Amino acid sequence: MRVFVLSLTLFVISSLHAAKMLGAMSEAEDFDEQQKNEYAQKAVDKYNAESNDLFKWELDSVDSVNKQIVTGIKVDMEFTMVQTDCTKQASQLTRTDCKKSNTLKKCNAEISHRAWDKFEKVELKGCEEPFQRSKKDRVRKRLAHMVDTEELRKSHRVKRKDIIPWNQFMDFIDEHDKNYSNKREILKKFKIFKTNLKAIKMYQQKEHGTAVYGITQFADLTPAQFKKIYLPYQWEEPIIPNRMANLEAEGVYVEDALPETFDWREHGAVTGVKNQGMCGSCWAFSTTGNVEGQWFLAKKKLVSLSEQELVDCDKIDQGCEGGLPSNAYKEIIRLGGLESEDKYPYDARGESCHVAKPDISVYINDSLELPHDEKQMQSWLVQKGPISIGINATPLQFYRHGITHPWKIFCEPYMLNHGVLIVGYGTEKNKPFWIVKNSWGTRWGEQGYYRIYRGKNVCGIQEMPTSAIVS
Repeated sequence: MRVFVLSLTLFVISSLHAAKMLGAMSEAEDFDEQQKNEYAQKAVDKYNAESNDLFKWELDSVDSVNKQIVTGIKVDMEFTMVQTDCTKQASQLTRTDCKKSNTLKKCNAEISHRAWDKFEKVELKGCEEPFQRSKKDRVRKRLAHMVDTEELRKSHRVKRKDIIPWNQFMDFIDEHDKNYSNKREILKKFKIFKTNLKAIKMYQQKEHGTAVYGITQFADLTPAQFKKIYLPYQWEEPIIPNRMANLEAEGVYVEDALPETFDWREHGAVTGVKNQGMCGSCWAFSTTGNVEGQWFLAKKKLVSLSEQELVDCDKIDQGCEGGLPSNAYKEIIRLGGLESEDKYPYDARGESCHVAKPDISVYINDSLELPHDEKQMQSWLVQKGPISIGINATPLQFYRHGITHPWKIFCEPYMLNHGVLIVGYGTEKNKPFWIVKNSWGTRWGEQGYYRIYRGKNVCGIQEMPTSAIVS
C-alpha cells in the first residue's frame, strides 16, 4: 500500500513538473486582453482573405491562448468568430458598422512571431462547423460585463407579476442589440419598457386604421426622450417661406384621372431607406429624398445625396437639433448643390462644413410650397415626383405595420415635428393611404416605410408639403 501511495505521489509530482517544463507550451498568462485580441484578429483576417465565404467574419471572443518559447514565440489559440452582414467586397472590408448575426464558428490558429527580424506567420489549423448562439447566450454575452440577467430576474427587484414583461424585455435586448452600462440602468430601462407596454396597448385600442403597434427599437425610451432625440424640433412657420405653387402653371392637372395606386419606388425615383441615427436631422433626409426624386425625373439618373452636407453647411437650420426643408432648398442653391452620399458620408453629428465644389453631384433651380390639399398633393405626386412633408410623428415610436390612423388627440395635425417623404399611395380594405419613406433604418416599420390614412389630414400630412424644382 505504501509503495502504491509513493508511486502515485511521484506520478503527480512528475506531471506537475512536466507542465512547467522549459520550452513547453503553457498558458499565456503574461498576455493582456489587447494582445490576445490582436493575435486572434490576425487569424480572423487570414480566414476572411482565404475562405470562399460570401460574408465577412469578425472576432467574437478569444477562448484560450497558449504560448511556447521557440526561436521567438509560438502562440496557439482558440477563438470564436461571428458572421456579419458585410460582404467581402473590397469596398466593404473596411466598414466598422457591419451588423453581427447569430452565426458563430470556433477556430484554432497558430502564430509564430520573431520580433528581431520582423517575422510573423499566421496558420489556421481548422474551424468547426458554424452554429447558432442561443437567445439566452446572446443576451448574457451582451450584458456579461455587468450582470447575470437571470440572477437579476430572480432577485427581489423583478417581481413575480413582471416575469412576462421581463421575458419580453430580454427578447427586446436581443433583437435590437441593446447594451446597458450597469444594473441600475437595466432596471431603469425595464421600468420604462413596462410603462411603454401600457402606452402601446392604449394606442392599439384607439387606432382607427389597420396599424399594429408594438415593441420597436424605441421601446426603452420615454416619450420625452424619444422626442428629444428623434423629434427635437417643433416646426412652425418657415423662416424663409417658399412661393406657393400654381399647379396649372407647373403643368399639373388635378382633374386628370389618377391611377388607383402609384409608387415611385417602382419607377426608380427613390433611393434605399437611410438611418438618421441619434441626430434630429430628419429635415435633411426629407429634403434630399425630394431632390433625389426631382433629379431622377429631370436627368434620368438616381443619385443618393448627402444629408451630412446639409447638417454641416446649412447656416439657417440647426443640424442635429432640427430644421426645415423650405430653408434647406435655399441653402442648397447657395451652396451650389449637393454632393453624393459617397463623397460626403453621413456620421449623425454636426461637423465643420467641408463641401467641395468639384464633387457637387446635383443642383436645384428653385423650390415650391405645394397646396395644403391632399387631392392636389396626389396629382403632384403622380406627375411631378415624391413630396417632402412635415408630420406629427409622436405615435410612430411604437408603429410596426399597417395603415396608421391614430386618435386625433394622440396626433394633432398642427404639431409637426418630423420630416419624411411621400413616395406613393394606394387603398387597402377600403382605407386609402399614403406610402411614406422614413429615416429610421429598415428595421423600423414596413422595411423603413409606413402607411398613413389618406384624405383626412391625419397627423398633419397636408400642412407642409414642399418640393425642389430641377430643370
